[in-house]
Amino acid sequence: MVPNSKKQAAINVMVVEDDKLYRESIQELINESEHLRCEKVCESCEEALTTMQGDFVPEVVLLDIDLPGMSGIEGIRHFMQLSPATRILMLTVFDDDDKIFNAICHGASGYLLKTTTSDDIAKFITAVVSGGAAMSPTVAARVLHMFTQYSVPRKEYGLTGREKEILQHLVNGMSKKHIASHLHISLFTVDTHLKNIYSKLHVHSQVDVVAKALRERLI
Repeated sequence: MVPNSKKQAAINVMVVEDDKLYRESIQELINESEHLRCEKVCESCEEALTTMQGDFVPEVVLLDIDLPGMSGIEGIRHFMQLSPATRILMLTVFDDDDKIFNAICHGASGYLLKTTTSDDIAKFITAVVSGGAAMSPTVAARVLHMFTQYSVPRKEYGLTGREKEILQHLVNGMSKKHIASHLHISLFTVDTHLKNIYSKLHVHSQVDVVAKALRERLI
């Protein structure tokens, strides 16, 4: 008699989403799949990180970007520090280049739009666990277009040495407070440098400045 093959363990998924209705619908979708399970859902990165500091370590985190408190993009680094083996899969309404580029550069394994079908979300979760990448078709097209821009000569924005140093620390994920401590300067001085950097690069937020620095290879 041939023994039954061992049933494949379900992939453990955690959902981080502040919209209660959507969060619960995604959890239900995941739990309807034979090969997936979702025991934990959180409404913020802070809550999810606290959850992961216990015994619960998901294989995949489905992560929204626009969250209360810490943003999803900022949270990627923290999730990966807690569990390098956990795959981060962005699931969001945002499809602009800066957010896509920034999420991927920070270590996300995929970037899906919330318009992605239920069946495809389940397939993409399985794909990232197997070492693949996951992207909605429109996102994949944007990524291909962005990478063609790498052939464009590097622009000069007149950044000073100190401004480039601060920009490098921002790209590495350091907070303004940590940058000030690391460089032995005041938080006010860091803010002054950042104001100058934003002006020279024609951006208005930290997310935008990091994305532009990576995309145009400014550091």
